[in-house]
Amino acid sequence: MARPSIYAAIIGPGTSINPMLRAAQLSAEPSRSVLLMVPWVSAEQQPLIYPEGLTFSSHAEQAEYILQEARKRTGLPCNFSVKFYAGKYYSSFGSIFPVEDIVKLVPREARDVAILEEPEHLCWFQHSSRWSRAFKHVVGILHTNYLAYIRSDAPSGTGFLNTAAVYRVNRWVCRIHCHKNVKLSDAVQSLPHQLSDAVQSLPHQVTCNVHGVAAAFLDIGRAKAAKPPPGQHRFTKGAYFIGKAVWGKGYRELINMGAEYNQVRADPLVLDVIGSGEDLAAIQAAAGQKGLDWRWLGAKDHAEPAMHDYQVFLNPSTSDVVATTTAEALAMGKWAVVPDIACNAFFKQFRNCLLYSDAGGFVSAVDKALLNEPAPMSDEELNKLSWAAATQRLLEVGSMAEGDWPSAAETRYTAALWRMYRSIVGFTALREALGMTSPNDTDEPALDSEDLDEENEEDYEQQQQQQQQQQQAHAAAEAAAGAKRARDNSEAARAARAAAAQKELEEAKQLAGDEADSWDEDFQYRDL
Repeated sequence: MARPSIYAAIIGPGTSINPMLRAAQLSAEPSRSVLLMVPWVSAEQQPLIYPEGLTFSSHAEQAEYILQEARKRTGLPCNFSVKFYAGKYYSSFGSIFPVEDIVKLVPREARDVAILEEPEHLCWFQHSSRWSRAFKHVVGILHTNYLAYIRSDAPSGTGFLNTAAVYRVNRWVCRIHCHKNVKLSDAVQSLPHQLSDAVQSLPHQVTCNVHGVAAAFLDIGRAKAAKPPPGQHRFTKGAYFIGKAVWGKGYRELINMGAEYNQVRADPLVLDVIGSGEDLAAIQAAAGQKGLDWRWLGAKDHAEPAMHDYQVFLNPSTSDVVATTTAEALAMGKWAVVPDIACNAFFKQFRNCLLYSDAGGFVSAVDKALLNEPAPMSDEELNKLSWAAATQRLLEVGSMAEGDWPSAAETRYTAALWRMYRSIVGFTALREALGMTSPNDTDEPALDSEDLDEENEEDYEQQQQQQQQQQQAHAAAEAAAGAKRARDNSEAARAARAAAAQKELEEAKQLAGDEADSWDEDFQYRDL
């Protein structure tokens, strides 16, 4: 992955800007060809997920917006391509999910390196193509602590998901689809890449913050590092919190810590709260019940001039993986007061990060931050927060040495696991109930390509493409193909395939014991 010339496909699951910034930085190397793939949602759903007044009527319009936004935020040429896959927003999850097979949208000659942003999110309902088989090297980057969200029932409506079940499913899909899993912090669950399911440090799993902050925040930090004129201060405002107004973004912890502070200090905590969202009214009511007289200023861009003069950023959230807002605040030269937990481990190296482990520590840290100006950010500190440094870290930790690739035993087990998993999530009734069916049938697995030789797979796909063209050209053939898909995807047929896959999976797990070392490295799953 660290070689200069690669074709990298970056697949983002939603509206996060981090995949866009990663594409911008990777494409800064002229020898790299970079493709950013993002979801396209219907005009009816766009107002539910995009800022007010922002909608797109075509792929070309949104692609141009993404490229312009990337150039504005990074100052880089941003010579990457943008391609869209069909997506659908589910309010019960508060997320966008793919509703077609993204793999099939990438030309075979371009399937070199795939970077899956939030691979568990992307692949929960993936049942047609296996990323780790289609691409030479697949790196999954885990951004989100989904288990914490589920436990706290945020976003609203996801409480029906069982935490233990999602924990297991996340491990399965990250094993199935990724050659290497990069956790931004140890706040994310442990993921397996060995045959044992024990929670442990594993060779295909690494913890490293491979995110940076936009160049604008670094520029603010450099400006704030300059010595102010005599009689003036570098910062003129006190403390603030910024985050979307949903409970899962740390508002419960913020309210509780604010109340603790007011109990032990004569002067109450003065705080500006920046953000809007569906839980804002409930959050304000909860703060009022605790006697917290805070200012609620609505949504703002963290980099806008009105934010520059705040001296202290409070972020007591315990559900983050690595909080982008904390990194941005540090880059702007502010104090960051955060709990001493796994999601903030990366920030410990910065002088202006104040950690606490209990309410008393929070009070002390806030007092220190309000009474003392933070140290000016050094060039070394600013560089560590940049996307250039984050990308270099990704190239290093995302690579795999010769001995790190899965063994024949693990490959066999993973293939069996994939057959079982795809049999479950491929149930037509389930997919139709969730609205996961593709608008153009590109997620329909007519045959299991895991049974094909690598040499024959390309011929097979070409034959399938020719067959699809013929089906589109002839209504009768299309109807016949539809009837066949209905038969193949009947619940009875799916159940039979799931039972067979389960049996094969059990055999693979048993054989992965003493006999694993004797297996031929070229042993293929079709021989099971």
